[in-house]
Amino acid sequence: MHRAAIFWIILGSFLCSQSWGADTFNFFKMPTAYTLPTRIAVDKTDNVWFIESNLNRIGRFQPAKGVFSEHNIPTPSSAPSDITISNTGKLWLTESNSNQIGVLDPVSLSFKEYDIPTTASDPGRIASDIRGNIWFTEFYGNKVGMFDPRKEVFREYPVPTPASRPSGLVVDKKGVVWFLETEGNKLARLNPQDGSIQEFVLPNPHETPRDLAIDRYGTLWFGGHIGRNLMAFGPATKKFRSFLMPNNGAVQSLSAGIDGKIYCTLLTSGKIAVFDPATSAFLELDVGVAWTAKASPHAKKTGTSALTESDENAGKSKPNGIAADSKGDIWFTDKDKDTLIKLDAKMAAKLWVK
Repeated sequence: MHRAAIFWIILGSFLCSQSWGADTFNFFKMPTAYTLPTRIAVDKTDNVWFIESNLNRIGRFQPAKGVFSEHNIPTPSSAPSDITISNTGKLWLTESNSNQIGVLDPVSLSFKEYDIPTTASDPGRIASDIRGNIWFTEFYGNKVGMFDPRKEVFREYPVPTPASRPSGLVVDKKGVVWFLETEGNKLARLNPQDGSIQEFVLPNPHETPRDLAIDRYGTLWFGGHIGRNLMAFGPATKKFRSFLMPNNGAVQSLSAGIDGKIYCTLLTSGKIAVFDPATSAFLELDVGVAWTAKASPHAKKTGTSALTESDENAGKSKPNGIAADSKGDIWFTDKDKDTLIKLDAKMAAKLWVK
């Protein structure tokens, strides 16, 4: 941790400059205002899908064409809460208000929705396994749900801890389902073969973790909304490691990059944090500063709308969902800016202190 502390002292003044952000971030303004984009997923062709929470839509951005499209969710006010891409390339989503999961076919652009058996379950995070089964957490139902698209049937698994408020969820390469218990302050493992659930109490109390990611080595990563730690769990060792977030940051969402680093959007600071597991060092990038640098008199048109200094929220930012593409670039949404942002991983790598 001492090494990381030194890293921050050296890097802090450098990141106050606006010049670094101009080449590190690329901004793509959405065609519709007040979309409030949240969760995000990248498909095998590097098309970027995201939730437009305020408009009850799913958006798609095709980087190769520079084109946005928007797709209405059939159920009004469904409150989409998460999205994932299955092994067939279809987009699956949870709809918390309508108590459904939905699927969007990217070819026909047709939707289909399915009612979850437990009423008022408040479905949250969603993921697909290697067989194409769809897994999701039921925040108020206190269950983990599974949907088989081939048979169109549900199966639900009650969480042993009462009122645990399951949230973040991922499926590993072996098909094992991992999820977080926000109020239970636990990480849990669900064996799909027999439905058994094993729980691991977090080493720090009151973390309230909500989002979960898995890296290429199978290590699980998450952070708390109240706790100020980035945490790692090794399934083989069954041990936790904690890394204190710099500047009292709290993790909003996170993703494992193909470079082995962990990329996090932060809850209240308008910044992106990058963690290098090899050195235990953090890098923090201020999205608001980068936005201001882009919104200069000489700024070029980016995406579908030019960035201007007259933006009433210049210098403010609220990064939310985050995901990596096949090239190693990192994509995330900005709720305050109605913007999709790409973090150029090669440019970001140059910012690290050698």
